[in-house]
Amino acid sequence: MTVFAVEYAYAENSTELRDEHRPAHREYLGGFLGEGSVRLLASGPTPVSDGALLIFAAESHVALEDVLSNDPFQLVGAVGSATITEWNPVMGLLKEFAS
Repeated sequence: MTVFAVEYAYAENSTELRDEHRPAHREYLGGFLGEGSVRLLASGPTPVSDGALLIFAAESHVALEDVLSNDPFQLVGAVGSATITEWNPVMGLLKEFAS
């Protein structure tokens, strides 16, 4: 599996929309905490940049894109952009997922 860092930049004026859909967003992402072809390793908001950072291990970039496209935040237009970057954690708690 490959590790990917996903950076969400939230859409402008989407605070109320995110507040409304946050429970569904978190429940959806929570479904990827176990084993599978896409696995969520960590996630959380980046308040200074009004976005979020999500760390995934995935079989492929395509599999991860499929998961992200079905995120409730994406479906309701709360995400302005999502940047997916392959990442190789060589030190720290996530190093076991290094390729």
